[in-house]
Amino acid sequence: MSSRLSYLWLSLCPGVGPHLAAGLLRDLGSPDAVFAADRATLIAAPSAPRKAQVDALCDKDTTLAEQVDAQCVRQDIRILTLGDSAYPDRLRALADPPVVLYVRGRWPDVDVVPAVAVVGTRRATPYGLRMAEELGTTLARAGFITVSGMALGNDGAAHRGALRAGGLTIAVLAGGVDICYPPQHRSLMGDILLSGALVSEYPPGTEPRGTHYQARNRIISGLSVASVIVEAADYRSGALITARRALDQGRDVYAVPGAVDAPQSAACNELIEKGEAALLRSPQALVRTYRGLLHRSQEQPPAQQPFERQTHPESAWAAIRRREEQAEKRRAARAAQQKRRAAQAQEPSAQDAPAAPSPLPAELSEDERRIALLVQQGAGTPEELIERCGLPAPRVMALVTMLEMDGILRREKGRLVMGGQ
Repeated sequence: MSSRLSYLWLSLCPGVGPHLAAGLLRDLGSPDAVFAADRATLIAAPSAPRKAQVDALCDKDTTLAEQVDAQCVRQDIRILTLGDSAYPDRLRALADPPVVLYVRGRWPDVDVVPAVAVVGTRRATPYGLRMAEELGTTLARAGFITVSGMALGNDGAAHRGALRAGGLTIAVLAGGVDICYPPQHRSLMGDILLSGALVSEYPPGTEPRGTHYQARNRIISGLSVASVIVEAADYRSGALITARRALDQGRDVYAVPGAVDAPQSAACNELIEKGEAALLRSPQALVRTYRGLLHRSQEQPPAQQPFERQTHPESAWAAIRRREEQAEKRRAARAAQQKRRAAQAQEPSAQDAPAAPSPLPAELSEDERRIALLVQQGAGTPEELIERCGLPAPRVMALVTMLEMDGILRREKGRLVMGGQ
């Protein structure tokens, strides 16, 4: 029997959840060994399955696994097992990784291109919807993947923001990837299939259930380098479950602050107050914090891509403050330079003299400096920059976004110009 079928059989064993399945795979070495194990071997395994679980594992009938496999072939659903190279290392590192992932659409390599989870409440406020969409848009323009749960409210807004910016997004479902839930998101589901992926650990045909959502949330946080909670009313919220799972996984957590009397922001404000989440001041600050991962993903071959260590929310917060302070200093320096230039323009001897190009900040990376110099030389569109600099298109778009956020570049009548001009 193939290992693929063994993985499917193990994932479908009743009562054998992801945590026990991962333990048995570690104990016995492979899915084929788990399938071949007899009762005595299973009882003696360090993972210590209960009697009912041992009984289920002793049933070697693979009919259901074969049916699911055939159904996925018919419905063009991709199966990723723990043993596949395309299975995300971020999930594989969890204590309870999904044994099998079912995928529809365009599956990105989240170990190469970093993903950020954006989640929140179904009962979103206009403020929360705006923030979630802005997060999805900003992340997509910078080259990140946006991960969410395709729920009503903040989740859907985050997906739409990413899609409208032409970026990649992943929707993690609590049922089969062939079932649209909520039904109001049928058109959104179709858009995600064109420019992203639907993923679930449940086989096709599975209806969403209450217990599935908590398990689903660990996948949302597990795929991501950081999770952003946009709005959450209380600690029973699914978004807060995602935050707790992210903290357990050693991933960074951010919360969008809200008014002190806004019910939908109560849990977010409390997360910030307790130090369990870093306060997110802007989507651009989030991009600034993790753009180093994006640069590595675009410059290094996938085989050499290291699995980055996650930072504590406090260190992430310090990084945000440090980068924003640097940006503020650059803006102040440019404002002073503009003031001097305006004063010089009033002098008759300087009226006809051409303005010298603004000096570039010393802390720019080599690639950022290259893009800025090309704009100074007249390259005013992303297409011109891509043609002249020789960098990959996603890399150029990310660099332009960074330089615009710093105020070094701006757009004027559809073209890029230097921010001080």
